[in-house]
Amino acid sequence: MGIAISFEGTWSWLMIHSTPIPDQAILDLWADEWIDLIKKYRNHPSVCFWTVNNEMKFYDLDADTERAKQKMEIISDVVKRMREADPTRPICFDSNYLHRKAVNRFGADFMANIDDGDIDDNHAYYNWYDYSVFRFFDGLFQDENKWPGRPLISQEMSTGYPNGETGHPTRSYQLIHQNPYSLIGYEAYDWADPQQFLDVQGFITGELAEALRRTCPQGAGVMHFSYMTWFRQCYDAHSIQPYPAYYAMQRAMQPVLVSAEIWGRHLYAGQDFSPRVYVVNDDTDGQNLKDLRLSWSITDKSGRLLSQGTQDFPDVEYYQRKYITPRIDVPANLSAELQRASLNLKLSQDGKVISANQYDLTIGAAPESLATLTEGKKVMLVSDAASAPSLDAIGASYEVSSLESLEKGKAKYDLVVVSDIAAPTEAQAQALRRLVHSGAKVMLLNNPELAQMAYPEHITGWAKPTEGDIVVMERPEDQVFSGLSPLDLRYFNNNKREMPTACNAMIHCNRSPQVTELASHMRIHSYLDDSDLDARAKRIQELRGLTLLTIDDGPGTLLVSTMATEKAPTDPIAARLLANMINLNK
Repeated sequence: MGIAISFEGTWSWLMIHSTPIPDQAILDLWADEWIDLIKKYRNHPSVCFWTVNNEMKFYDLDADTERAKQKMEIISDVVKRMREADPTRPICFDSNYLHRKAVNRFGADFMANIDDGDIDDNHAYYNWYDYSVFRFFDGLFQDENKWPGRPLISQEMSTGYPNGETGHPTRSYQLIHQNPYSLIGYEAYDWADPQQFLDVQGFITGELAEALRRTCPQGAGVMHFSYMTWFRQCYDAHSIQPYPAYYAMQRAMQPVLVSAEIWGRHLYAGQDFSPRVYVVNDDTDGQNLKDLRLSWSITDKSGRLLSQGTQDFPDVEYYQRKYITPRIDVPANLSAELQRASLNLKLSQDGKVISANQYDLTIGAAPESLATLTEGKKVMLVSDAASAPSLDAIGASYEVSSLESLEKGKAKYDLVVVSDIAAPTEAQAQALRRLVHSGAKVMLLNNPELAQMAYPEHITGWAKPTEGDIVVMERPEDQVFSGLSPLDLRYFNNNKREMPTACNAMIHCNRSPQVTELASHMRIHSYLDDSDLDARAKRIQELRGLTLLTIDDGPGTLLVSTMATEKAPTDPIAARLLANMINLNK
């Protein structure tokens, strides 16, 4: 039927974690059973390669290195028996095994006597257990995992699971492990519209598949996982319906793929936009692609055309990939302050469309349109860094001062903006606290250390996020988010090919009537332990932190932000957020 099978052995997770080595009789029973299965199916034409087991992982998870070595030797001996039973097919030592990790842990001398098969297989759950999908836009998957002479595959490349009925996240991840919270916050729970999770999960699924095709020329195959969760009621032929991930994968797995590498997802009206646009040629007939033409258009969500253009694309040989950086005209005239739009791509050969794709964008009005939110406010800026461009971008008027001068009352002001103080001192922290306590409205930008020094009873610590590209609204109804939607605080744009961070730090706080939580970030993470509730609560506190909060102190208020509002000159969402913060702190 044209299906290639990885035949995976029995007794999954054999010897996983820091577990004792089973009795030899049990190991012999397992090994003999596995060899018997190989002999039974070795003449089946669909068997492509043998995989010893699923995710034994003792090479990673057994803390006893000497015992882990013994386990390696046990499996190596079975691999040698497998080669005798079937010398015609390659072997995967374990589904999830990477030779590089074993060499790094056990050393090249030990590994020289180990037969660890032929194939490297990296199981990865990006944006679910591990890292943001944007980490892989520059080829990290291949760079981190490829070993010379060994094919690199993935038998599990996943981005999480909608359930089979409503489209909400699968319940155990939603409630126990809280992986969906790191993606969309409270919109992951059952009171919310499941379409929001489905759209986000579909976005991540398709973007990952496209990134791997663009950047992994030495890869030998990726199995995206799990197909059954890309459908509602997948068990009923009469009711089955695709979820968004299905359509995203349908686009991503076109044999000839036209694919845009887009980092930040928010653009200003009328700006120049030149993303890399790739063509990946995996044509099913092995054809070289010639006489190519790229067409692009930007449409609103109703399909109304906002701008369009065309450009020649160079020839792409079979099994190769190439990119160009076309100049795409972002429309200047919008029907809303924040226009939800789509970038649509079509690749044609001899006038026939051979690949098409589309990407969601948010286009914002020019930042000076926000001046009405800041006009009339007398703002004093205290900063060691170049924070002025963000205020300039949104048309805010300000004067530059110091904390010491402000504390002495040499000027009157509506709002004090303290930003990016390098190596803050205790004297500055106390001056800040006295200023707030005296009744001032103060906004502290990207200075978590200074915030903790000034208010240690409320702020217990802070940490850098692993990526920081997704922020959750804790109170979406708050006026600080006026004009924004709950899923807007993500993928802030700075017109650079780098992680589109939305926050720069996460702050750990004690809950208090004086503290109002406004926005937070949770690191992407794997399973949370549900057997020890205290350990679980501690782990969640480590993973999660605030990115926007207020502290009431007497008649004054301190708004603490680690949001990436320094991107206001290039990102309309960051600009709107910063303007709201200034407008409300008066």
